[in-house]
Amino acid sequence: MSHLPAYREQRVLNECLFRWEAETIVHLPEGVGVVPFLLPGSVALMQATITALRAHRVALWRKHGVMARSDFSVTRAADLIEYVEAAARYEYMDVVTGGKGDGLTRDELRAVVDAFHVQTTLL
Repeated sequence: MSHLPAYREQRVLNECLFRWEAETIVHLPEGVGVVPFLLPGSVALMQATITALRAHRVALWRKHGVMARSDFSVTRAADLIEYVEAAARYEYMDVVTGGKGDGLTRDELRAVVDAFHVQTTLL
């Protein structure tokens, strides 16, 4: 998705991803951090990734891929990536079908956040 200019801005990307599955905001209340395209393997990419992963459990490298962290296990980090991939797949399907899907409204997401006592600044 980060090859499309519309998804390169962190706020927009998170709004698009979080509207498809209620559980995404529960498991990633801080959203996905976005790292600009930097030379693969470079010190700059390493530093930008560290910064993003301090504030987010998943970081998206523009035009490349994602990295995740977990304080519990590698499996939990992989689970977070799966949440993001599923949401991205729904967003992709909406784009290729003409953008007709509503997704969850802000009020619906707020109800999820309130019901599960999620601490987030995304809404």
